[in-house]
Amino acid sequence: MIKTVITWIVMSSASFAVQNSDLFVQANDFYKADNFEAAIQHYNEILITHEHEDIYYNLGNSYFRNGEIGKSIWAFEKAYRLDPRDSDIIFNLRFLKSLVRDRIIAPEDIFFVALYKAVIKKFTLSDLILITGFFTLLISLRYSVNEFSKISKSVNSVLSYGLAVALIFSGWITFDKYWSISDRTYGIILSPAVDVRSAPIMRGQNVVFRIHEGTKVEIQNSELGWNEIILLDGKKGWVLSENLKAL
Repeated sequence: MIKTVITWIVMSSASFAVQNSDLFVQANDFYKADNFEAAIQHYNEILITHEHEDIYYNLGNSYFRNGEIGKSIWAFEKAYRLDPRDSDIIFNLRFLKSLVRDRIIAPEDIFFVALYKAVIKKFTLSDLILITGFFTLLISLRYSVNEFSKISKSVNSVLSYGLAVALIFSGWITFDKYWSISDRTYGIILSPAVDVRSAPIMRGQNVVFRIHEGTKVEIQNSELGWNEIILLDGKKGWVLSENLKAL
């Protein structure tokens, strides 16, 4: 299944909207005709000027039908970042991850940390900024009408403290989300099998482990065509940059 309708907004000009809308229809037609390479080319052309979760969704399906599991996971990860609550994106991403050969288990977090991470994953940075702005507006309105309010002082205090706590908490979560996005870069392995080395140099004896297509890694450093990566379980090493695609 592919998404067939996109409202083209936030475009730099009407001509871009018309051009991308035509490309989107053409890409969908190519997909329906099983011409997945042409569909992929058209979806990627749209993404040069406009990012949208539905385009990444369709691109992910096209990559999957074309037998490119790693690139399909990459596209669905991009879609998930833009809309982490879309049930179709979540389902397809889970299905694709079940096809990945590597089974990497991250250390378990304590309950409250795991709950916090699960909740924050469901919101984009834009969502959190809007929530923080909403609480800021409520506090501003609260103080602006305070002198006309007939609510008792005790209730006033509870409302004021409650809104202040909500604003601080939402603001803290927003900054935490921002720093987690800006400080960390992830990537998806695209090659069928990749040797991870102890140093950015091709020597047979410095292979420390092997990973496979579709595995998600955190990119820590880059050096002359190499990337230093770390897995969810803490394993680290160097891979050729051509073997992965950054998110």
